[in-house]
Amino acid sequence: MIGERFTRAARQTVHDAVVQAESLDAPGIGPEHLALALLDSPVLAEFHLRRDEVADAFAAARRKGGLSDADTEALRRFGIDVDEVVASVERTHGEGALAGARNRRRRRFFGNHLPFTAEAKKTLVRSLVEARDLGHGSLGQEHLLLALLAERGLVAEVLGARGVDYGEVRRRAARSPR
Repeated sequence: MIGERFTRAARQTVHDAVVQAESLDAPGIGPEHLALALLDSPVLAEFHLRRDEVADAFAAARRKGGLSDADTEALRRFGIDVDEVVASVERTHGEGALAGARNRRRRRFFGNHLPFTAEAKKTLVRSLVEARDLGHGSLGQEHLLLALLAERGLVAEVLGARGVDYGEVRRRAARSPR
């Protein structure tokens, strides 16, 4: 089982991701919640990220239905102004209408726990691959971060825009003994 190889810190990160998702009233635990849970970890300490700035970037994306800046720009090239679409939807359905399942009945599993999204499950599996590829016997926070950065998408974009680079994190992880 994947969880058996997690370090105590990595387990705590997953737990903190659940707390993040619940505090945001999310329908499930996604990569964004794992990233938020890692913000105060030693693996990201040297990058000097501001929690409020990263959280605001994720909130802005949620408001646009989860679209990243790259997605927004791609749509803009097709003549679709996402900000205009969001404004129109919010005029009709209220602020944050595209942000997710807030105030809807959430589907929960196993004793009323939030489910992990397919993307978050993929991240957890990828983190195991990252640990294996580095020759590490256990899965730590650095492997979770590498998995988040390896996937194209919102988390990699938000962290990358703030100087968190897959190559640099991997170099650092390769130097750490495990």
